[in-house]
Amino acid sequence: MLPTDIREELLRGMLGADRLGFHTRAWAQAFEDCAADLGLGRTQVAVHPLGVDGEELRALAYRPEVDDRLARLREEIGDRKTIVRVDRTELSKNILRGLHAYRELLTTRPEWRDRVVHLASAYPSRQDLEAYRAYTAAVSSLAAEINTEFGTADWQPVLVSVEDDFTRSLAAYRLADVALVNPVRDGMNLVAKEIPVVSETGCALVLSREAGAYEELHEDALVVNPFDVTETAEALHTALTMPPSERADRTKRLAATATSLPPQRWFLAQLEALGNQGNR
Repeated sequence: MLPTDIREELLRGMLGADRLGFHTRAWAQAFEDCAADLGLGRTQVAVHPLGVDGEELRALAYRPEVDDRLARLREEIGDRKTIVRVDRTELSKNILRGLHAYRELLTTRPEWRDRVVHLASAYPSRQDLEAYRAYTAAVSSLAAEINTEFGTADWQPVLVSVEDDFTRSLAAYRLADVALVNPVRDGMNLVAKEIPVVSETGCALVLSREAGAYEELHEDALVVNPFDVTETAEALHTALTMPPSERADRTKRLAATATSLPPQRWFLAQLEALGNQGNR
């Protein structure tokens, strides 16, 4: 936690705004509680959850270069199921525990060996900092360990990319049978909203209760404690065995929620609310 004097300085700066917008009610409440604890003033606080532009995202996902990458991934994966994650290599994104959960799935549920592939995209982040370089290296190392432990001549359990490759990510979105989003804490996490919009056959969403998107998506997701590797492994199994009709229904509702407030409308709604506040 930040020292009290720094928190006060940050809060005073925020309280100078006419209106403060947060992605979730939880973050808005945390701000209000913190301001109250420090005896600081109040300002207008509102919740504006950011969504995705479904039409634009689908257009991007069906470009020829994405089709080509998708074809190459399908050659590697074959007819196996896919667990997909796309993150920056931020420590908060919890990629290592996600990989440990996948390893536990293959250990405790051997029926999934040679029947599933984990597609992981870990975009480099803050590589000027040693801690982040080490984390990126640890992700690659753990993926290699899993491949050595379980892989065969015909099956590589984890296909990990630590490059900034949006084309690959979109191709993975389209392939996703399961989306894994397990941050220890974040503000929103648009990946949890993007994958259900693009997945071709529908995907089951395994979602951390600490993701900002949890507030909107939890009813149609398989919710996990991001620190609980065993619970996450079990949720992956449940997601992989989910009946196609249930998976399709959940995906439809997830996509509808995800696209309910696309960026342009999200921004205009805040401007309108600010204007209405000024007219009072």
